[in-house]
Amino acid sequence: MKAVVTEIGAKALDEKEPMIILFGESATEGLKEYSVIQKFQDVQSLKLKQGDLLKIDEQEYTIRYVGSFANSNLNSIAHVTLVFVDVPEEDPIVNGLYLSPTILPKIQIGTTIEYVSSGV
Repeated sequence: MKAVVTEIGAKALDEKEPMIILFGESATEGLKEYSVIQKFQDVQSLKLKQGDLLKIDEQEYTIRYVGSFANSNLNSIAHVTLVFVDVPEEDPIVNGLYLSPTILPKIQIGTTIEYVSSGV
């Protein structure tokens, strides 16, 4: 499933915070300030799991951990938090996708985000 970045909030990207909050176009103005807005090109149901891939433009990431609410929120409101640090032993973000490598990608309007599930 593929999405395109349509908006980037003024406070959405911060080199000191190794995460990107993604929302769909229905996000409120308050949320948009801190979020990257994505628009899905085709609507399918996603069921991401550890080991699946996420591609941001040409950069490929392996999903190391899927938070307990990540799939349901991604499917219902296109919301998920991309986290670029090692998975903590306690209290990982429930809506997070922890990714490897832990390199923050360059995001701009028109960036494509591809969710690649092995479907098993």
